Amino acid sequence: MLDAVVGAVIAVTATTALLLALQVSEESLQQAGRLPLNAGEIGILRDAGYNVDVDSEDRLVLDSDLRQLPSQ
Repeated sequence: MLDAVVGAVIAVTATTALLLALQVSEESLQQAGRLPLNAGEIGILRDAGYNVDVDSEDRLVLDSDLRQLPSQ
């Protein structure tokens, strides 16, 4: 009898952990590519001749294009 209860607790714990891991992974996939540009990426754009100021037309067009890309 005690073995059945312990087994049920283990099964519930494992199922909860699996569902939590699935939720965390889906949230991270939805946020993929949604981070602001880092210093290295800004340096690459600057070296390519783009204006990387926050309100520049080049930066606004790039941000708009990145928002339209699918995340999955």
